Amino acid sequence: MLNIWIILIILISSLIKGITGFGYALLSFPLLLTWYSPKEIIPVLMICNLIASIMIVLQKKEYKMLDKQSYYLIGTGGLFTIAGVIALSSTDGKWLIRLSGILFIVLTIYSLVRKMPKQTTMCDSSYLSAGAFIGFLTGAVSVSGPPLALFLNKANISNRKFHEIFAAFSVITAIIATFGYYQAGMINLHTLKTSLIFAPVLLTGTVVGKKLNTIISIEKFQTINIVLTLIASIMMIIR
Repeated sequence: MLNIWIILIILISSLIKGITGFGYALLSFPLLLTWYSPKEIIPVLMICNLIASIMIVLQKKEYKMLDKQSYYLIGTGGLFTIAGVIALSSTDGKWLIRLSGILFIVLTIYSLVRKMPKQTTMCDSSYLSAGAFIGFLTGAVSVSGPPLALFLNKANISNRKFHEIFAAFSVITAIIATFGYYQAGMINLHTLKTSLIFAPVLLTGTVVGKKLNTIISIEKFQTINIVLTLIASIMMIIR
């Protein structure tokens, strides 16, 4: 089933993940529904996202960037990913996709029409609530970028910490979700084969994207990514 369009979708999506730290599943998922069913492609995207995120996390860091609140966010996200997996395994996934698309559109428009005041500090309960909500979305549709990006932007963290939290969050939630998909019978030999085929293109795009990150203004690209998020969300609804 692999063709040039699928390769281009994976490459462009991985480039965006390399530059911004997220966006891989967000952009590739609605487009890949042209060739795959939700239950077929979601586990593949989760495995691929896990591979790319591990590569980002393992890169050498000058100093520790995750704090206590970051661990609250990641830990709660991992826990509630299980609930999302259960929701996906008990349905065909279509209504979850449409609801997520509507939610992302609302969040995207909200971020465009209202500039949220950035906070220097946020309470622990905000990180716990955000982790639970985003973790559920991760397990249900493998897409968590828009709400997590909006939350981290509001928390007013640095770009490097932004990337690190995204990668660590993706590693934990992807491991749990992948195990849940396996237990639900949604991962088979075909899933692993497709993931291995996608992996070289994914890693190439991620590496190139990381290099582009040093020469492209992240602020300008975030504006572009908001537009891409809106387009992808609309596609999630109409697919």
